[in-house]
Amino acid sequence: MANDDKLRGYLKRATTELQQTRRRLRDMEDREREPIAIIGMACRYPGGVASPEDLWEVVAGGVDVVSEFPSDRGWDVTELFDPSGERPNTSYVNSGGFLHDAAGFDAEF
Repeated sequence: MANDDKLRGYLKRATTELQQTRRRLRDMEDREREPIAIIGMACRYPGGVASPEDLWEVVAGGVDVVSEFPSDRGWDVTELFDPSGERPNTSYVNSGGFLHDAAGFDAEF
């Protein structure tokens, strides 16, 4: 009888540990499958892209969003551009991908 009691005790402990291990494994697997919720999305890209829909239209349509230097940044565009690229602090290109409404950014806000 003593051996039967020992065996029964061991089997109870092993069964309890197995149940706990299964529960932990199930919890881990459930965490890996937890869905991702996108609660918001914003876009600020060149070419006036301001929403995911705008971005999709640009990509799907192969739209070129490169433009000349913006005039609303306070830059002296005539001095900034040097096609030779030899003058310091100048650009040898006069176009790029610019955020159209960047000048309206309110840093104090």
